[in-house]
Amino acid sequence: MTDDSSPEFAQELLDDFYAECDEQLGVLRDLLTGLETTRADPAPSCFEPLFRTMHSLKGNAAIVGLRAAEELAHVAESYLKGLTRGELALSDAGLEKLLQTVQRLESIIGAHRQRSPIPAVADLVDGLKQFASPAPATPATDAPPPAPAGEASTTPPPTPAGDLYRFTFSPSNELDARGVNLDAVRARLGALGTVRSSHPVIKTGGMTFEFVVETSTPPDAADWLESGVTLAPISSSDATIAASSVESPVVPSSLASEPLDLPAAEDQGASLFIAPSHIVRVDIGRLDDLLRIAGELVIHRSRLEDRLNHGITDSSALKEVNLSLTRSLRELREAITRVRLVPVAEVFARLPFVVRDLARSSTKKARLIIEGRHTEIDKFVVERLKEPLLHLVRNAFSHGIETPDERLAAGKPAEGAIVLSAAAEGGFVIIKIRDDGRGVDARNLVSRAQALGVSAPPVLDDKAILDLLCTPGFSTREETDRAAGRGVGMSVVRDVVQDLGGNLSLQSVPGRSTQFTLRLPLTLSIVETVLFSVAGQTCAVPQNLVQEIIETAQSAIQPIRQTLIIPYRNGVLPVVRLGNLFGATTPTPPASSASSGTHATARSTVPVIVIRSEAGFAGLVIDRVVGQREVVVRPMDDPLIQAPGILGATELGDGRPVLILDALTLLEGAIRPLSASERTEAAALIASSS
Repeated sequence: MTDDSSPEFAQELLDDFYAECDEQLGVLRDLLTGLETTRADPAPSCFEPLFRTMHSLKGNAAIVGLRAAEELAHVAESYLKGLTRGELALSDAGLEKLLQTVQRLESIIGAHRQRSPIPAVADLVDGLKQFASPAPATPATDAPPPAPAGEASTTPPPTPAGDLYRFTFSPSNELDARGVNLDAVRARLGALGTVRSSHPVIKTGGMTFEFVVETSTPPDAADWLESGVTLAPISSSDATIAASSVESPVVPSSLASEPLDLPAAEDQGASLFIAPSHIVRVDIGRLDDLLRIAGELVIHRSRLEDRLNHGITDSSALKEVNLSLTRSLRELREAITRVRLVPVAEVFARLPFVVRDLARSSTKKARLIIEGRHTEIDKFVVERLKEPLLHLVRNAFSHGIETPDERLAAGKPAEGAIVLSAAAEGGFVIIKIRDDGRGVDARNLVSRAQALGVSAPPVLDDKAILDLLCTPGFSTREETDRAAGRGVGMSVVRDVVQDLGGNLSLQSVPGRSTQFTLRLPLTLSIVETVLFSVAGQTCAVPQNLVQEIIETAQSAIQPIRQTLIIPYRNGVLPVVRLGNLFGATTPTPPASSASSGTHATARSTVPVIVIRSEAGFAGLVIDRVVGQREVVVRPMDDPLIQAPGILGATELGDGRPVLILDALTLLEGAIRPLSASERTEAAALIASSS
């Protein structure tokens, strides 16, 4: 029987809590972002889903004892309740407070998961209470008026009634064994006097906790020292400051769920993701498909057992069972793949808040437009993409978007636009991050490279620009800020994309736009491939990249400005001889010649695998097509054996290893639109060769 009090059981419940909160915070973000864009006169019914979601989140926080989140969600719920009933009106300031509340809740729950100090909520609780329960107007008195927002009050703080002392507690294992812990010290200090403030202090040797206590009874320093607490009186010059401090509870060592005086969530960075990476929420219909397929496999096994028990007299019966098993296994693979797929909205939903925060802390104005949020991708890929997408969006704001004055001078709207889109294409998902900003200035890029001692190629096309931007340590910024300038982000982005078997590309129009495109496999486990041989090796490419397989004459392959072309559908197709990349400088003779004992001659025709991509079509010239096969991809994680153009490896039924090629990387230089002069030259070559 399972012990419900075991740590494993408790962690399982917490994982469910984090996943549930992640989903609820995503709903709150979407609804509030919708209100922000269309808040002219929202109907009270618009607030009902917000109210219900906030209520559920509050209940979940109460279950796990996360009191800071419960308190903040409760006040936000009261405000939303008034909006739902039509008793209150939504103002811009009120909407801003709700948006800040969602970010603070995310920070609180994330800190709880990471067992780190919980941010304080007093400021937001007080702010929300003003909107949830507007104070009635009061007659004028002799009291001074409140200070304007953003200015310090001139009213002097209250004078302490007793003496102020600073207590510093340094926890240790020995003290904890004696029952002297944070809770015990805090309780003892509360009995001594009034705790005015408390906060943790992180030092090289560990963490200590400081308390400011007002007491009329002088404490015994030697007595407190036995409990690991040192104390010192606070001078009169600091007394008024300490007396005006608001008490903030310290983190209990057991739960770490009480709020601390930490910076607000929006100041700690917006890269926090709450849901555990190993949890996937699955639609019940997809589980029904798995159950149905499992039932079919049981039936096929029974049929196979029946054939074997009655003796194998007719191989056609076994072939029939084999076909049924093959069909069911294919369906099982597709169903399991669908179970692993999650909407990219898991990542996308947080990014509008990132742009809002960056805009609030600068003079720039920008909004994030999301397209294709329901596009599904493998859960593992989504987890790896979180930080790269966060960096690319920050990069677009920091490097791409201009100031309002610059945009107006260039004939653009004062507010910039960053478009984040996702779309499925065969077995791949295409993610684009596009901004309508200043683009990439090649001359400034070269100057910056020279200043940093980084070699720049003589011709800076989009590929060369991307290579330069992804150079470790390279940055176009001389100073760092919250969003960019450290020179490591783009290098990490490309490494992650390549590790996932994907491709990163750049398209930039100076003065108009910059777009980064990520092409990633939907899933990384089992794929359909086309097998072929080249230079004596058997290789494979994912079938979803293959447009078709054609055969062309050797003489039809013509060079044009360092690019090979062949005639293709009333035009030309750039091709790459794969054998040359593998070190085979001459075409492989046909198998029939090699086996017949006659003199081997170069074959007159060769097969070409036509690969499609967003940039167009290109071909891989190979020796022979072997067939089609469903394979299990084994990624090459060891950096010592990783190579550009290799997605991974697999093995066939005979145990032979087969490399799975990244055709897009191998054709990177060939897949490009030909210029008008190149097309004219190519047409002349094709005509002369025919």
